[in-house]
Amino acid sequence: MTRLTTILFALPMLAITGPAFAVSTPEQVLNDPNRPVEAVAGELGVTPLQFATCFAGVTPARTAAELDGQRERDNKATLLPCLQAINPDITNDRLDAVMDKYRAGPPRG
Repeated sequence: MTRLTTILFALPMLAITGPAFAVSTPEQVLNDPNRPVEAVAGELGVTPLQFATCFAGVTPARTAAELDGQRERDNKATLLPCLQAINPDITNDRLDAVMDKYRAGPPRG
């Protein structure tokens, strides 16, 4: 499967599953004043819209109580393959490093 085919397949899947699980849309991610989308996207070698589209499928923790390993694994299972379909050079370690660099403080309970 070509990279473009993978992207074209993945994006509609996000649209189908997104409303049930995601807490945001790509537009909300792009306009979030607490998330430096342009900087994160630039370091990952994707456009801000591509990053926002992939991230819209993620369910971030809103409180410290929501932080758990399962949520992180579920979010990674959504975000990493979507980004890799756009830029196969993105590794798990690279994604972690970039996200950690730009992560805000822990959510407050």
